[in-house]
Amino acid sequence: MRIAAFGEIMMRLTPPEYLMLEQTKELRLDFTGTGVNILSNLAHFGTQTSLLTNLPDNRLGEAAKASVRQLGIQDCWIGSLGDHIGSYFAEMGFGPRPTQVTYQNRRNSSFGISGASDYDLDAFLEEIDLIHICGISLSLTEKTREAALVLAEKAHKKGKKVCFDFNFRPSLNEAHGVSLMQEQYEKMLPYCDVVFGSQRDLTDLLGMELDQTLDVSEQFERVVRQFMAKYQIEHFAGTIRQGEGDRRYLTGFLFDAENYVQAAPRQIINLDRIGAGDGYAAGILLGYSESWSLVETVEFATANGVLAHTIQGDVPLTTRKQVKHLMEQPTVDLIR
Repeated sequence: MRIAAFGEIMMRLTPPEYLMLEQTKELRLDFTGTGVNILSNLAHFGTQTSLLTNLPDNRLGEAAKASVRQLGIQDCWIGSLGDHIGSYFAEMGFGPRPTQVTYQNRRNSSFGISGASDYDLDAFLEEIDLIHICGISLSLTEKTREAALVLAEKAHKKGKKVCFDFNFRPSLNEAHGVSLMQEQYEKMLPYCDVVFGSQRDLTDLLGMELDQTLDVSEQFERVVRQFMAKYQIEHFAGTIRQGEGDRRYLTGFLFDAENYVQAAPRQIINLDRIGAGDGYAAGILLGYSESWSLVETVEFATANGVLAHTIQGDVPLTTRKQVKHLMEQPTVDLIR
């Protein structure tokens, strides 16, 4: 299956050695973004991937395209528009100090100023089988909202699979309010086949109600079933993070029209959490594209998400062999 993504390439700037911005004069430069993270991981798994976006026609844009190519993503649908690339500073946390992310210039980035007419969507869709659309595109600007919705509608009409990640960011929607964003998500969802989200997305954003007469797990399953039936969603997936003392665990879940499975919880050893959810999403899409069973898919995706926490930077660079090793030999910590 040929998998593509629509989304922003961002520039990540990270102080070394867990330093804060006030403590450093050096920054590590990486190019990242939800689409980049998922596609690069899928490329490492052997899947053909491509990215639909725009970059500035300058040295930063050229460097970003070179980075995408190095990650195994085809760049033939990356266009040139505008002068800026969205960026963020990632001050890595340590112990009780959380990682701090500070965004800049996102709405004026090349992606942020690009509307549907700035892409050759029909030609692009002829060359792919599944398109991943990040929900951040619905929050960023009027143009990115328009482009995402037109792309999803065209893909759906052409019989292409549409994967959508809620990825709702309150910090990008302070001026909009929940009602406007609910409207945007409700426009998108009828075109979607695979959706990544959480119970909070369904209740707090879409306004769906839990059945308080049921226990907690049954409430979750019931509201997901109602959501899938309303929008005719084929698969719904996500993760649950749990704590026990000073340990943290990740559990993946996956629904189809008839079944609901959860992976066994796996302990998280956190080096860099940013982008780890994209590792989980890549695992789900790999299983989906290769018609694995739900159990095999969610177990692989959860293990991949756990491994993504151990990799510096946003991009999960795991291979099938590495994920299978964790699943089959979790106590082996040295491979010769």
